[in-house]
Amino acid sequence: MITVTTKRRGKHGSSLIETVVGCIFIVTIALFLLDVASIVICQTQNDALAKHCARAASNYASYALALPAVDDVVTQFQASGGGSKICLFQSRTLQYPAGSAQVLVVTRVTCNFPVPIPFGPSSMVFSAEATEPVVADVIAPLP
Repeated sequence: MITVTTKRRGKHGSSLIETVVGCIFIVTIALFLLDVASIVICQTQNDALAKHCARAASNYASYALALPAVDDVVTQFQASGGGSKICLFQSRTLQYPAGSAQVLVVTRVTCNFPVPIPFGPSSMVFSAEATEPVVADVIAPLP
């Protein structure tokens, strides 16, 4: 009779492998959530910028007067940290039709991901628009 002896392998070290693999997944998910958080913050800042620009433009009776007010709001946005390395201001468009009771502002910002996706985009461009009624006194005063 031949007896075969097998050496039983111990379970030492398997929990270390499970821990390392689990940490890899947790770190990946955390970095993905960091990108998602930066996207949400950037889009929120863009929406607020468009709304503030539209409010500033609606206080003036013409396009020529409203445009410097919009540019001033954009300058304040960039100076206050709104134009960080993650959320970069691109452009603004002001539509102030003659005789219209509303003003439309469209802003565009670029959101750079803090942790770029491998083989994917490293940034996104967001566009936000806001419409406000013109509240400027456009009626000439009575003599």
